Amino acid sequence: MGVEKITSKILDDAKKKADEIIKKAEEEANVILKNAEEEAEKRKNAILKKGEKEAEMTRNRIIAEAKLTAKRMILEEKENIIKAAIDKLREDLVKLPEKPEYKEILAKMIKNGAISLGGGELIVQLNERDMGLVEDEVLWKLEKEIEESTGRVTILKKGEPVKIIGGCIISTADGSKILNNSLEAVFERDMENIRAKVTEILF
Repeated sequence: MGVEKITSKILDDAKKKADEIIKKAEEEANVILKNAEEEAEKRKNAILKKGEKEAEMTRNRIIAEAKLTAKRMILEEKENIIKAAIDKLREDLVKLPEKPEYKEILAKMIKNGAISLGGGELIVQLNERDMGLVEDEVLWKLEKEIEESTGRVTILKKGEPVKIIGGCIISTADGSKILNNSLEAVFERDMENIRAKVTEILF
């Protein structure tokens, strides 16, 4: 399940909002720097009697602190925007099972999970809704594809329904291996890539 499938519209809207917020933050940062430079000049003039070097050091320190404050402010705004975009993606994730392409996505998640476990006799757990969505014919077709990939005879059996948004949880028949391929688990496992993609698109 590519990030692009659930991000495009949300991230387009978020980018517009991000541009506005960052522009405002940069304007505020410029005001901070301008005020700092004015304050620095005042301080510099006030202590010129003590020596030009000390006055210049004081001026530079004030400006450096202002730049740090401005940079931190912009970074905080960017972090808030990234978090808001990821929260929106989580909300959209809940709606994914309602989309026409979800059945195909679910089949791929079952297949990939079963291949990761090496095939064999596997238990596939789905939520109540998806139990009816994945017919026996779908499982039979997936079994053949998994066997071709793993070289091992594979049997997929539906287990008890589980409370997940979507996707599946697959385990070996003896319970020794379990793979959580639910939508929410995959999303969290891929968080680093999702965050990087969001940051790349927004900024």
